[in-house]
Amino acid sequence: MAKRVAIVQSNYIPWKGYFDLIRSVDEFILFDDVQYTRRDWRNRNKIKSPDGLLWLTIPVQAKGNYFQKIKDTQIS
Repeated sequence: MAKRVAIVQSNYIPWKGYFDLIRSVDEFILFDDVQYTRRDWRNRNKIKSPDGLLWLTIPVQAKGNYFQKIKDTQIS
């Protein structure tokens, strides 16, 4: 039987199906040795609130660090 593997780039706030994906594979790999993408979903996601969906954003230190890797990005 073949092994099922998932490889994803890491992020600070998992999306809705993130843990379902982990449960559905035999091996789960975080690929964080690539460039951090600014103004992207990497450090933000939508959450439910009493007022509806809201964006939750984790501030990160990315200014001036255009080529930094995901694993080297720090929370402000």
